[in-house]
Order: sequence, then C-alpha cells, then structure tokens
Amino acid sequence: MEQLLLEAWDSIREGGVVMIALIVLSLILYRSAFGTLFFVKGFSAKRIREELDAGACKTDLEIAFSQSRREFGELVSRQVAFIGMLAAAAPLMGLLGTVMGMLETFESLSQRAQETATQVSGGVRFALVTTQAGLMVAIPAIFIIQWIKRVASTRQQEMAHEELLATHREEAVVG
Repeated sequence: MEQLLLEAWDSIREGGVVMIALIVLSLILYRSAFGTLFFVKGFSAKRIREELDAGACKTDLEIAFSQSRREFGELVSRQVAFIGMLAAAAPLMGLLGTVMGMLETFESLSQRAQETATQVSGGVRFALVTTQAGLMVAIPAIFIIQWIKRVASTRQQEMAHEELLATHREEAVVG
C-alpha cells in the first residue's frame, strides 16, 4: 500500500499543475456523479402519492405527478450534462499534459545534446502520466453516467406507474 501511495505521489509530482487540475476535476466530477446517483436511487414515486392528502382529487394527483416527473427529469438531465462535461474535460486535460510534455522534450532536445536522454525521458513521462490520469478519470465516469441514466429511467417509469395507480384508484372511489 505504501508503495502504491509513493507511486501515486511521484505521478502527481511529475504531472505538475495538470495533475493537480485533474485531481480537482475528478473530485468535483465524482462527488457530482455519486451525489446524483444516490439521489436517483433514493427517489421514491410512492412518496409523491403519500405526500398528497388522502382526499386529493384526480386532477391534483395528475398535476403532482406531472410536476414531479418534469422536475425530476430536468434535474437529472442537468446533472448528467454537467457530469458529462467534466468527464469530457478530463482526457482533454490529459492531452494538454501530453502537449506540454512533448514541448518540454523538444525544447530540451534543441538546447542540450549531452543531457538529452534524461530530458527526453522526463518530458515523455510527464506526457504519458497526464494522459493516463485524464483517461483514468473519464472512463469510469462514462459508465457512471449510463448507470444514472438507467436508474433515472426506471424511476420515471415507476412515477408513471404510481400515477396510473393513484388516478385509477381515485376513479374507482368516485365511480
């Protein structure tokens, strides 16, 4: 475990400011992703019906469910778009590190022929470390986004089902 932490610290040091930016981005990304996922998984369509008065009419039920579905859908859609934007930015930040590392490598090649091997390997390592980090942040986020979408779709279907049950139950009581 200690070796793993030392290697991670070396990668952060070698990646410089790009790695720090990737760490900040990943913290925001995964906090948003898991917060959204827990919200969506914890959402209960039955709670909407329970929160309405027992004597609520069919129109009140339809309005409550319609508004809840719309608000839920909009919130999840905004969060998924935000998470997707952060996930798309991670590999671009890694690419920025790649470009910076390669520029450093070419600069060292043009200035010092004697120290070339050390300078080149440092620049290439910087480039690869930041690219790897960007991909490591983005790839799992893509899977989490799909998970959120799948769970949100299930919750939307549950809301439609609960609305149907509630409004038909109301019709049976009235009829």
